[in-house]
Amino acid sequence: MAGRAGSRTNQRRLPITTIAATILAIAAALSVAQRMRAVAHRYDDVDFVFYYGWWTDYSSGGDPWVVHSKSIEVRPGVVRPRYCNNTPFFVELFSPLARLDQKSAFWTWQAAQLLCLVFAVLMLARGNDPPLDTAATIIVLSLLLLSRPFAGTLVGAEVTPTLLVLLAASWFCARRERPAPAGMCLALAALVKLYPVTAGGYFLFSRRWRALGWAIGFFVAGVLLTNPAHWIELATQEMPVSYRNVARAELTVLAFVRKIVAHFAGTSTIAAPFFAVVGFTALIDLALIAIAAASSLTSQRRDDLDGLVFGLWVALALLMSPLAWIPETLLLLPAYLFGTLAAWKGFQRREPARQTTLIAGSVILAGCMVTALIKAVPHPGFPMLLAAYFGTALIVRARMQSEA
Repeated sequence: MAGRAGSRTNQRRLPITTIAATILAIAAALSVAQRMRAVAHRYDDVDFVFYYGWWTDYSSGGDPWVVHSKSIEVRPGVVRPRYCNNTPFFVELFSPLARLDQKSAFWTWQAAQLLCLVFAVLMLARGNDPPLDTAATIIVLSLLLLSRPFAGTLVGAEVTPTLLVLLAASWFCARRERPAPAGMCLALAALVKLYPVTAGGYFLFSRRWRALGWAIGFFVAGVLLTNPAHWIELATQEMPVSYRNVARAELTVLAFVRKIVAHFAGTSTIAAPFFAVVGFTALIDLALIAIAAASSLTSQRRDDLDGLVFGLWVALALLMSPLAWIPETLLLLPAYLFGTLAAWKGFQRREPARQTTLIAGSVILAGCMVTALIKAVPHPGFPMLLAAYFGTALIVRARMQSEA
């Protein structure tokens, strides 16, 4: 009788999940259509106009990483910015888009980024233990498409969805014990934007040595194949220029420390003592790395926590990025998804010893997700990103405490 009652309960719940997925999918589709119309003019605005200028300059035999005093017209109507703050791999990989006219290249880019999001969600859903069903996967994808970070990604034509799908593929391949493609996908993400290299800590502290070795090998090969001189130009000429822009991001550890140091030093943010900023940033980064490392070592590569630990490292990569913007919080998807699933499983078991930690982590993550989904809620920037990181770490700790 109990078994039949449970079966009837599951049958009653299934239509509710399906209906919710259908409603959210329709809302997401309408939202994407409306947002696409709203950004139709942005093919000639930042950031895509920068990308197209760099791609065109490179395709014409120029060097986008040489800093100039003013913008240069590389083609009638196409202007190359004064300097390039993206990697040589990024410019070379996507430079074929310069063969299209700017508007066609823009829509090709946006369509590719949308597909990247879809594939990223599918891989995260399939890699979960157990895999998410179709309705749950549609709900996750729909909420992602309705989120503020996705809207910001469309407006700025950001490369973040590409990073997300590469990181998701890296984790998915690692779960399937395929170290070579896992390392390759992580290396590609780092070659495109650099800061995802921090997510390599997931391989290092989970003792996935082969995947880590492949990642290092592919990264070095990518640097050599895209002309090391361009990477040197990026480091020596563009990075000092970008340091002046860090304060505007207000999302990463470096930006936060610089602002605080400037406040106590009584100077403007741009004039904050450089060595003090670097020193305090390094200390905070090391403390955050220690938390992620401890979570990786204590989880013992458990299937039910592996995705959550991966999400923790991706959140750490964002925190340690020298220059990251709010649309890049789209990369918090693994932390939000696996954190929610881990917390739900934890509450189901109702073990009193770990309830306080689990509740704290869940409340923090829930608050962060509210800022991502509800436009009327102010986005707190760095505090939100730090809270998402600590919320994820607390859920990992609570689940480990229950097993102990």
